[in-house]
Amino acid sequence: MTLNRPKNLNAVNVEMISMIYSNLMAIETSTDTIDMVILKGAGKAFSSGGDIKAFLDGMQTPESFGDLNTLLTKAYKSLFRLSTLKVPTVSLMNGLTVGLGAGFSYCTNYRIATENTILLMPETTIGHFCDVSSSYYLSRLRGYYGRYLTLCAEKVKAEDLLHAGIITHFVPSNKLDAMVRQLTDLQSPSSSDINQKIGSFTEDLPTDAPLTTTPDISQSEKQAVVENCFKYDTVEEIVNALEMEGSRFALHCQSKILSASPTAVKITLELLRRASTLSLAECLVLEHQLWTTDIGTHDFVEGCRSMLEKRSPKWCPQQLQGYQAYLERFYKAESIAPLDLNA
Repeated sequence: MTLNRPKNLNAVNVEMISMIYSNLMAIETSTDTIDMVILKGAGKAFSSGGDIKAFLDGMQTPESFGDLNTLLTKAYKSLFRLSTLKVPTVSLMNGLTVGLGAGFSYCTNYRIATENTILLMPETTIGHFCDVSSSYYLSRLRGYYGRYLTLCAEKVKAEDLLHAGIITHFVPSNKLDAMVRQLTDLQSPSSSDINQKIGSFTEDLPTDAPLTTTPDISQSEKQAVVENCFKYDTVEEIVNALEMEGSRFALHCQSKILSASPTAVKITLELLRRASTLSLAECLVLEHQLWTTDIGTHDFVEGCRSMLEKRSPKWCPQQLQGYQAYLERFYKAESIAPLDLNA
């Protein structure tokens, strides 16, 4: 299954998500003829995520709201179906893997990165919260790594992803086509067959040009900072801990958090805290409910607009300290009828 909008870096719009949803519905009833799903992107990206212009249009123009609602509903149902398919699933995360694109990859059994992979959950930089299944999967990463990725909206590469446990294999991009051919030649493959075949194309990470966005700090040193500073239950405490730690990496993380939407980072941290004890289905339902409360809010509209206009956003409120109204979003979300993921 190919995400095929290469001129838009395979950004997911309502037409694409409708096709993905229909295909996954068909696969559910065709497991006697389909024994594996391979998800890839056309061109230079896996997927740049949800179409930001579609989000903004849906929030600002009544005639486009229906498309936005359809996109959201089918996206969440697609994520649930992809994660619960009875056949093995493989994602080829070659190139940009952002937002909803990353969400699709989290839901697959085998997640393959290349030297071109750049994963990013950018939601807090557009006034939004971490979504599309990330609350479930990233809240379960060891050592608060999911909090680091989402609160900082950090770009990460193959070495970072392997260390965090997000990817299962590293395969050079020039071997992907051959690997896919051999995978599709397998007859009724077991999980062991697929893992062995992918493993035959797997290589060690290159050492001459490390595939990390933080080459000046080792993975173990970075993990120690993340564990020590992101363990707190409020964003203010995390920011203070990063300042006290004082390393270049810690201050970089602090700067990233402080430049994001205060509302978005607070909602994201609270969501990750709650998600750690919820099932995947419960996380998807809660994310969808929060999405409903987020549509049309100042920071989300401003974040999308500023990204399209290539300027710095103006958040409201601008400061973290003393802001508690974000909790009202959760109270409001809980009053919204839950999405039926199986419908």
